Amino acid sequence: MGEKVKIIIASVQEFKQNIPDLLSQIAPCYAAKYEKHKRMQDKLQEVVSGYLLRQYLGVVRDEQLTYNEYNKPMLASKEKYFNLSHSRDYVVLGIADCELGVDVERLRKCHEATVKKVFRPEHQTELSVLTGNFKDQKFTEIWTMYESVLKLRGIGFSHGWGNIPVESYYVKSIIEGEYYISCATEEPVQVEVERAETEYRYI
Repeated sequence: MGEKVKIIIASVQEFKQNIPDLLSQIAPCYAAKYEKHKRMQDKLQEVVSGYLLRQYLGVVRDEQLTYNEYNKPMLASKEKYFNLSHSRDYVVLGIADCELGVDVERLRKCHEATVKKVFRPEHQTELSVLTGNFKDQKFTEIWTMYESVLKLRGIGFSHGWGNIPVESYYVKSIIEGEYYISCATEEPVQVEVERAETEYRYI
């Protein structure tokens, strides 16, 4: 395992008191996303996403980012690869020297219609023998696993899961309280997890 992936986990509640200051320091595109949203939770997710990119990758200008055809953001410099994901009170940033996809989801109840529609047969079978909280946990884990692979490939959910050979990718899943985080790469990597710094550096 030569490559390393750093996973930074941020709780948006820890940044609520510093919103005006953060908005003046992050890339304008993330400040604009903050202004666009109506729900405070969505607004916080955007400003914390901008903060993480600023703090860990030095992104303070829009031109430092570029996007693929499915709107996956990337560093224009190509010096590092990154991927962002958010769910409820958490925002997660993955950073690596290789392409990666990251997804975070709060524990969700197993949705049988979704399982039948988009889960692969082997995962349907795996879930069929589980009940209660164990079933919900496995459902959430599988969901984040596939989402991370889709994000690694830089394509949208509309492409579905059925034809994705998820076993061809290296997927690491992490549990953080009620949240499940999956990170997907094309080759095995070492995954390091840390909590976000709440005191930011001036750039």
